[in-house]
Amino acid sequence: MQETVYWRGRMSWRANAGHIVLSVLLLLLALFVDHLALGAALLVLATAFLLHAYLRVLATEYVITSTYVYARYGIIGRDITQARPEAVVAVNVEQGILGRLLGYGDVMFMTPGEGGRGVVVFRGVKDPAKLKTAFFDLLKKIKERSRLAELLRELEKECDFGRLPEERCAALRQKYEEELKKLEAGST
Repeated sequence: MQETVYWRGRMSWRANAGHIVLSVLLLLLALFVDHLALGAALLVLATAFLLHAYLRVLATEYVITSTYVYARYGIIGRDITQARPEAVVAVNVEQGILGRLLGYGDVMFMTPGEGGRGVVVFRGVKDPAKLKTAFFDLLKKIKERSRLAELLRELEKECDFGRLPEERCAALRQKYEEELKKLEAGST
């Protein structure tokens, strides 16, 4: 079965609002300070905060496919966690006050595991409650795809052993394949 990408995202710029606001304030302060060295230092500090925010967004990648829930952090050093969607037993959403106001938060996909290794975290994603709902919808599609694939395998066995008439085999095969195609068309 081919792997299908259901959702792909990155850390939201909104999750870096503190860095952005701080760098704007430092830039404004640098414009109004009379001391050249202090102004230059404030400009460098503001740039560093903006660069840090940019790299945080650039260094994250979140993907939900038919086979994995996947989070990657880092540009030079990498931190990659993944889990099979079927293994996810709970999805938690955490939002602080600023996250609620700006519409971002963390989504945690909990799997059985010890020592915190059973969690895939999507940090700072836009509209985390919507992502949680979408994940459960996608999980239903994955389970339905597996069910249809199993029905097709069982049908092939029954047809190979001659337990079903050829016309019935063809009709059921066409029905299951059409349902799979509809499911595939709805996931892109």
